[in-house]
Amino acid sequence: MITYQLSVTQGFPLPCTEDIWNEIIDRPAVKNICDQIAALDPAAPDFNDRKQALKRRLPIIIPHARAFVNNKRVSADAIPSGLAMLDVDHVDNPREWFEAIDKQLLSDNKIYLVAITASGHGIRIIGERLERESIEAAQLRMATALNITEYDAVTKDLARASYVVPRDYILWIYAAGLFSEEDRPDLREIIVPLVGKELPALPPHQEVLSIASESDSDTGTAGLSYRGIPYADIVQQLMLSIGAADGAEQGERNTVYFTLANYMRYICDFNVDLLLQVLPTFGLSEPERRQVIASAIGRPRKGYLPTVLQSAIAICERECSALGGIPPMAKSTDLALPELPRLLKLVCRRLPEDYRPAMVIASLPILGTLATRIRFEYLDRQEQSLSFFSCITAPAASGKSFIRKPLDLLLTPINEQDAIEREKEQAYKDKLRASKNSKNQPEDPHACPRNNGVAISIAKLLQLLTYAEGKHLIGIGEEMDTLVKSERAGVWSQKSDIYRLAFDNAEYGQAYMSDASFNAHIKVYYNLLLTGTPNSMKRFFKDLENGLATRVCFAQLPDTSFTEIPVFAPYTEAERAEIIRWARQLDAEQGTIVCPQLKRQQAIDADSHAMDTLRRRAGVIGFRAGMLCYLLENRKFTKTVGQFAEWVAEYVFRNQMELWGDQLEQELTGALDIFSGERGSATSLLELLPAEFSNADLIKLRARKGQSVKGSAISMVLNRWRGNGKIEKLSDTKWKKL
Repeated sequence: MITYQLSVTQGFPLPCTEDIWNEIIDRPAVKNICDQIAALDPAAPDFNDRKQALKRRLPIIIPHARAFVNNKRVSADAIPSGLAMLDVDHVDNPREWFEAIDKQLLSDNKIYLVAITASGHGIRIIGERLERESIEAAQLRMATALNITEYDAVTKDLARASYVVPRDYILWIYAAGLFSEEDRPDLREIIVPLVGKELPALPPHQEVLSIASESDSDTGTAGLSYRGIPYADIVQQLMLSIGAADGAEQGERNTVYFTLANYMRYICDFNVDLLLQVLPTFGLSEPERRQVIASAIGRPRKGYLPTVLQSAIAICERECSALGGIPPMAKSTDLALPELPRLLKLVCRRLPEDYRPAMVIASLPILGTLATRIRFEYLDRQEQSLSFFSCITAPAASGKSFIRKPLDLLLTPINEQDAIEREKEQAYKDKLRASKNSKNQPEDPHACPRNNGVAISIAKLLQLLTYAEGKHLIGIGEEMDTLVKSERAGVWSQKSDIYRLAFDNAEYGQAYMSDASFNAHIKVYYNLLLTGTPNSMKRFFKDLENGLATRVCFAQLPDTSFTEIPVFAPYTEAERAEIIRWARQLDAEQGTIVCPQLKRQQAIDADSHAMDTLRRRAGVIGFRAGMLCYLLENRKFTKTVGQFAEWVAEYVFRNQMELWGDQLEQELTGALDIFSGERGSATSLLELLPAEFSNADLIKLRARKGQSVKGSAISMVLNRWRGNGKIEKLSDTKWKKL
């Protein structure tokens, strides 16, 4: 027995019987999504984003687990199924591959399922684990038998999911083995290929299993939509919002149905017959449902869409836009990692998948500090260095310290040099103390350890920057609140200035009358890595107008509340040695590099000054990452270089928009509306509205622009327009442009 779930983000794991399996693989929605994936253009710059967004809408099976103790898809709570899944990527023609293999090998190795993956270019294999055989050993056995040399070696934890695919993607199945709770029979004679054969039909009166299947088949909502969004998607999102993502249990069906009808009436023209079609039945009779709908429609009506409904529509609209409609404000979590250079592959190899993007972002300041002697020209012909600021944020106890061990390996050359510099510094201090009253003072050796943490005074930092002679210093703060405390101590304003200048390697200086303070004027080469909770991050970056937040590469770790502790496997000795070898190679790099192929212009058609501001900085950061990757690819422009540069730019941009987009937009457009007249972002948004418009018109437009549709955001925009004499009120929800 295996388990299944509504999607990777919705529902909880439930037992997957053969009947349920047949129902899922025959869903029109599953086939439709996979058809759309197959139709995507692999050469399109947003191919991976669109593919990932589509896949996340598919149901999933969890082959390694037959059940989960606490109904959460967590490895620690999993009861093993006795099966193992083998995931083979990058198969050009899966059907040809399948035709070429000896089918007897499948039965000999107790393989119960062979299917094409949702991407259309991979193979998913599920087979039985033999007695005392681990998942890894079973995968290796099946791969060896089928002459598969490369497969995904991290597909081994008990909670690992696999996207459901339609029936015609399944090449081979033995359902009695896949769904059996009995001892496994001898398969040599009874497993047969599925190709060209039909699976058993569904029982005629099978119970509806989820909103998705009910919407597509039982309620007949196919083709019914609101603003191009299927009603079924909006209903499903509403159910998630009201805590009924997995349907209504006996005793609460009327309540859940009434709540849905109360919201959906606003976008169904208060029409009973339409609501009967778009709402799930929950097993209620038609007279019961008509009575509930009539009660909901009879309630007092608001003059605008309820906030919960607005949010559901906005979320669905963004998801639908990934299919080629409205430009989406996609999430960073939907952005698949590109092919990485060898060093970063090594660094990420022992980490869970969800932590790898953050590890890449955390590595940038360290790698930039190692390659500190490298210079290059940006598109504006200005010289730049590999300067990076990174910030890893996650809730408390989420495992932010995972970066420490990999970074310690990367920092090996710098830490070795720092040990020598600190010895020189200490020897100088000892001599200075011994000759305190002597005329002959020891000569300052200008010792310069480069890794000094973040709790450092302005004078000391300026001294080290001077002594470094153009080499980057690196500041690593594993608790962001350390810097927040320095703000309270009154030194933050200067440090903030230094950090901002460091992004462009601009000059900073100070001059005091006192000899006790260090006086200098020098270019700032400084890289920074911070980790902290979301609250400490907001305290640290509370002033967006100073521009520091727009210079930072943010990465957000998954929330591990109520889940198992993530496992970070140790590196082998060979891997440790190779990582250190790469670090030493970067540390030896110097000179000016030129990579003219790395040029990319990304036009974002968005009425948003926040997006325009952030994409420019993200472009610079991505270009620097490309230069770094160029070095790691032995100064060759490979496909990896371009993809890595683009990924970093896009990942940084998305995280900045997720964290700061709304706030920055409000600050920028507020100022522009006052000082720039018709040039303001909010004014441009106003131009897109008709002469007389409603709150709903504004909500719809902002949702299409990827902007906030919260009630507070709508009120703020309307009040600003009204205060600036741009609109006048006609009614509670109607406005007229002046």
